[in-house]
Amino acid sequence: MSWPKRLVLVRHAESEGNIRTAEERAVFPTATYAYRLTKRGRAQAARTGDYLRQRFGGFDFFYTSYYERARETMRIMYPEAHVYEDARLAEANRGVWHTMTTAEVEARFPGERERRERENLYHYRPLGGENWPDIELRVHSFLGTIARDGGGRGGLVVVHGHWLILLQRLMHHFSIEEAMHRYRERITENASVTVYERRGLCHPRLELVEENIVPWRD
Repeated sequence: MSWPKRLVLVRHAESEGNIRTAEERAVFPTATYAYRLTKRGRAQAARTGDYLRQRFGGFDFFYTSYYERARETMRIMYPEAHVYEDARLAEANRGVWHTMTTAEVEARFPGERERRERENLYHYRPLGGENWPDIELRVHSFLGTIARDGGGRGGLVVVHGHWLILLQRLMHHFSIEEAMHRYRERITENASVTVYERRGLCHPRLELVEENIVPWRD
């Protein structure tokens, strides 16, 4: 098992979903995995790609989820890269809330909103979807792959905002309440960069170097 020298995580750039409310996304005629980047998002990805090349050069491995907004972000940043698409990197599946407005959910599934409020963000598993522990299992499995196969100079991974919060919860052991706070406050911006580097000789580990660097604002 060998952690890479460096692991760089980039949240996907602004997508069609990011410029809509949850209610608007529910009636938007495109599946959540198929959201494309906006014009602004494509510009963000280009700026972030320039930043990564200037600071780090190349990477030994590239991963992204199969969601189009993540794939498109990677294509813009490193068009020549051989990219592995991994379903474990997918954003949280919100089930019925992806395709129904609040009024529609209440009409078809009475009591579902009350169940969500009672169980809270972390524990609630929507109909047809995942709760946060489900996503953490995917994150944990992916980290195992990186630790096993991710030696060398390092890798670049395009991720989703919710997924990144739960990765950091596992890596830094912060509380459920802190994870929910980060989710509500949307602290990780589109096309932002988070950097981990390997530290230690006897027991190497990944340590946070910088987070939420936003190159396209410079």
